Amino acid sequence: MKARVETVIRDESGNILSQLTADEIDLGNQSLHDIEGAVENWKQQALLEIEASLLTQAQNQFTQEIKKPEI
Repeated sequence: MKARVETVIRDESGNILSQLTADEIDLGNQSLHDIEGAVENWKQQALLEIEASLLTQAQNQFTQEIKKPEI
């Protein structure tokens, strides 16, 4: 069995900051061990992508703020 996981990152106003590509997790024969292993593997990969996405968003915001002319 496979499960499909979609990750959407939103700000406090509900605006989408980033949407990662959907991933399929192979749950094997659906034993507790297989499910825990599959989720752990997905989590490790997803956290790297989430962190990179958030850092990129913060960098873009910082760059835009620097470019704003002061009045």
